Amino acid sequence: MKTLRDATLRALPIIGPETFLDEAIQELKEEPLRAVALVNEQQYMGMFTEEDLLPGLIPQDGDYSTLAVGPYIHPTRVVAEMDSPVEAILSAALRKGQNLIPVLNNRIFCGVVTVADLQNL
Repeated sequence: MKTLRDATLRALPIIGPETFLDEAIQELKEEPLRAVALVNEQQYMGMFTEEDLLPGLIPQDGDYSTLAVGPYIHPTRVVAEMDSPVEAILSAALRKGQNLIPVLNNRIFCGVVTVADLQNL
């Protein structure tokens, strides 16, 4: 049985919860996967993605240079550990409509895999 240890993980920019929204949005736009990982004291907290920029999720008229990103991060629905079976994670991601899956090792962020990455294993 293949686990995520068999997958090639992709790196994402890492930001802290105190990072200002304007910086987080800039990192997000420069990242080909259109996501950044939120990590605090080496512990994974969530991801900031293009979906988080939709109206209603962050203040549209706020000063993004003074608002920290932390309160606007939403938990990722599917999160995997390194020893997670590929088939189970792929199934969960497809069921939840999630293309990008964060991979952790004891809550420490290791990287991400995409649904396509898992389908090609």
